[in-house]
Amino acid sequence: MPHRHYPTYPPARGNVLLLSCMDLRLLDDIVHFMEHDNLTNRYDQFILAGAALGAAHNEHWDQALFEHLEVACQLHDVRDVYILEHRNCGAYRVFLGDEGAFGDSVHDHAAEYALHNQYAQRLADKIRAWSEARPQYPLQVRCFLMDLRGGVELLAAAE
Repeated sequence: MPHRHYPTYPPARGNVLLLSCMDLRLLDDIVHFMEHDNLTNRYDQFILAGAALGAAHNEHWDQALFEHLEVACQLHDVRDVYILEHRNCGAYRVFLGDEGAFGDSVHDHAAEYALHNQYAQRLADKIRAWSEARPQYPLQVRCFLMDLRGGVELLAAAE
C-alpha cells in the first residue's frame, strides 16, 4: 500500500457521520482514511455529489443531510462529523462551471483549496448551529480535503 499523508488532530470521540462525494475513484481511499482514524465499523457515510457544495447547491440534499444526521445521532450516537471534500471534483465543475475547474498550477492548487474550504466551513458552521440547538447531540465537526492519491489534509477555518 502506498504511503499516505494524514493530518494530525484530536481523534473522534465516538461514532462519526462522514459526508463525502460520490467520486468512485476515491472509494477505497476513503475507507483507508477512515480505517487510519480507527473508525472501522464506527461511521455512517452520507454521499452527495460535491459533498459540502452539494448540500449548498441543492436545498433538498441539504434537508436530507440534516434529517439523516438526526437519525444517525439517535441510532448510532454520532459525536463527530467529518466533511471530506476532494480535489478534481467533477461536481464542482458541474455546479459552478469555470469557477469550479482547476488546473495543476500552484495558484490553481491554492484556489481549489480555498473554494473547498469555503463550502466545507460554511456547512460545518451550519452543523455546529444545528448541534447547539439540540444539546442532546453535541457534535465536533472536522473538514478535510483528499487528493487523487488518497492523501488528506485538514481544512482550516479562517482566522
